Amino acid sequence: MVLIRITIILAIIGLILFLLGKKYDKKITKNIGIGILTLIILFWIGFFAWALAETSEEYKRQFPDDNTNVESIETNDLANNTIQDAENSSFSEGRISSIENNTIYIYDNNNQKYFLTNTDDTKYIDGRTGETYSFTDLRPGYYIDDEGTIFKDITGEELKKELLISLSLSDDVNIMRTSVNEIKDVHQLGNNEAIITFEISDLVTSENFPDVNDSEHTFDVKLKVTNNTKYNTNFHGISAYNAETIENAKNDPMLYLRLNPDTLDDEYPEISEFDSYSN
Repeated sequence: MVLIRITIILAIIGLILFLLGKKYDKKITKNIGIGILTLIILFWIGFFAWALAETSEEYKRQFPDDNTNVESIETNDLANNTIQDAENSSFSEGRISSIENNTIYIYDNNNQKYFLTNTDDTKYIDGRTGETYSFTDLRPGYYIDDEGTIFKDITGEELKKELLISLSLSDDVNIMRTSVNEIKDVHQLGNNEAIITFEISDLVTSENFPDVNDSEHTFDVKLKVTNNTKYNTNFHGISAYNAETIENAKNDPMLYLRLNPDTLDDEYPEISEFDSYSN
């Protein structure tokens, strides 16, 4: 909002100088007005280009494309050790039904049975925490997707803690993050600080795993923005740039958070980065 106000003020000054210079035939005054208006136009062209690039990068980070998925499979060492059945039909998600000897048996949503043969080099990635598991860490009931990403079958505070861990991971961890659905409440503390109630939800949902109760995988969490929180804005305008303007992001359909991992055990874990996108 501040940037827009400054732009409007400078545009008015530039326009006045241009008109006065033109009316009284003052070339210098007219050129100064033209210069101010030109700088404003160039600034906003550059700003829009930068914001568009930022939005594109953030979208890719939040919603990896097919190429990213391929890289994740290779990272998990599953590129040459695919999940398959007798007819080689397509697998997307399922639950581990049993583990026998070196073989993991999986049932998908259509009750089709698949298997994955473990090898000494196979590694399994936790889809919430980014941890690397060994074969002996796996348990029947765990969820698994077509990349071999593992989700433990947990609920309650244990699941809530893992969802917060997901929001604290660095960009080096190449997995999807916990979904941030909406802002429910903002409580201002003053001094550019606020306690914000967010609704977050697990990546394990009834859409992909029909036996999942979505309400058990959705939580309201209270998080804190401080003077150390970094805000990013999209190219359509500033949505939220400090604690006092967080309310502006309530209706934004895309929210992104990064938590300070050192504060996860605090009453109100701190937000180190906050982004909101209106489109």
